[in-house]
Amino acid sequence: MKFKCEQAVLAEAFGAASRAATGRATNPVLSCLRLVLAKNQLRVTGTDGDLTIESSITVADGEDGVVLVPAKLASEVIRSLNPGAVNVDVTGDKVQISSARVNFAVPIGAEGDFPKWSGSTGSGASISSAELADALKQVVRAASTDDARGVITGVLVTSDAGKLRLVATDSYRLAIRDIPASVLPDGAQVIIPARSLSELLRLLTLGDTVGIEVTDHDATFHVGNTRLVTRLIQGTYHDYKRLVPPPQPNSVTISREEALEAIRRVKLVARDPIGTPLRIRMANDGITMKIVSQDNGEAFEQLDGELTGNEIEMSFNNEFLAAGIDACQTDFVNIQTSEPGKLAVIRPKDGTDYTYLLMPLRS
Repeated sequence: MKFKCEQAVLAEAFGAASRAATGRATNPVLSCLRLVLAKNQLRVTGTDGDLTIESSITVADGEDGVVLVPAKLASEVIRSLNPGAVNVDVTGDKVQISSARVNFAVPIGAEGDFPKWSGSTGSGASISSAELADALKQVVRAASTDDARGVITGVLVTSDAGKLRLVATDSYRLAIRDIPASVLPDGAQVIIPARSLSELLRLLTLGDTVGIEVTDHDATFHVGNTRLVTRLIQGTYHDYKRLVPPPQPNSVTISREEALEAIRRVKLVARDPIGTPLRIRMANDGITMKIVSQDNGEAFEQLDGELTGNEIEMSFNNEFLAAGIDACQTDFVNIQTSEPGKLAVIRPKDGTDYTYLLMPLRS
């Protein structure tokens, strides 16, 4: 195999595919990228067995062939090169990668059977990449990162009343986002690993639209010249709808940016910036955010806010509260609750497409 390609194009393809490869697998083949060249069309594929990313690019001066290369090393080598033409030539047990006066001789990757391509490649529904990206930014952050927690390490994707609904939770918070799109049959639902959707988010800048094809076992996303295939999580998702409360009697509207800045400042006194509770007091004279630390003293900041209902004081995980406020993506955010020990509901002001529920901490 041999070919020539621009460094930027090659780096993008290798970088995308390598994110699916893993260096922790017992099968060394999964730490490699598979390069397949046919008629100047190069396919670069990486997989960990559950997640597969494949990029297809056009190259020049090609000689057809197939080779495995170490994913991390090859990607770093390509990325390190200066802009311009890159020559790749497989000779013996080495892959020669050269550009201008730079040359690398990278060993061919581990021998073995590379997993066959899975997923659907036929026609499917398409939606706006930008709209899906906004939704993923709002929802994926709420999924559990503990691999032992099964279905809640994924994002529930369902068709609800003609809308595509994304739901994620880690048991302490719950995020819901609706998109006006018909991707699944009404009432259908699948659970997609949050990690896979995080990787998809990185790819969504490669095209204006994303094609989606879902089967009983996997989901395929096609953006530009790149495909991402992920196995679905099998199981039954929690009945999240019973957790969503009706409109709450106590509500405050605050500036999103001012709230995020206040949280960033007051948590400077926290010994554990992530786990230290933040106390928020919602009153007629404004909003107060406060953190108390036995070692570093205390800090509080007052903000303007519009209160409806009774004055109330609650404590939250400061990181989770900031994440919910940030995800609203609007100038003003509304926080509702009924009483100190109950769920808080965070939404964009006058918005209904996004809902973030957050459990308070015990005082």
